Amino acid sequence: MHFRRSLVAVAAVALALSGAASAQTTDPSFRLNNRSNVTIMELYVSSSADRNWGQDRLGANVLAPGQSFIVRLPDGQCVNDIRIVPQSGQPIERMQINTCNLTDINFP
Repeated sequence: MHFRRSLVAVAAVALALSGAASAQTTDPSFRLNNRSNVTIMELYVSSSADRNWGQDRLGANVLAPGQSFIVRLPDGQCVNDIRIVPQSGQPIERMQINTCNLTDINFP
């Protein structure tokens, strides 16, 4: 069981949030777009109220450069923490992201 660590300071790589909707919905699902040149090995998304990251959402799969992955979340679970583990780098964490206000998250 992995407990959350403090937000990882990332100087060279950061998540860019895009596709913000004009009005909030109750659908927290989003598309993760890998716009980097590295493969994403693991992806964790959990409610900010949960201390545990839970299971890797990619499972046995990986997200190669140029690919996208739809993250399905329970309706109304709008405030979420996201952890991306790229093949060649430190995990990147973004905390308390309101995913009901966006449709896409781009990495990097």
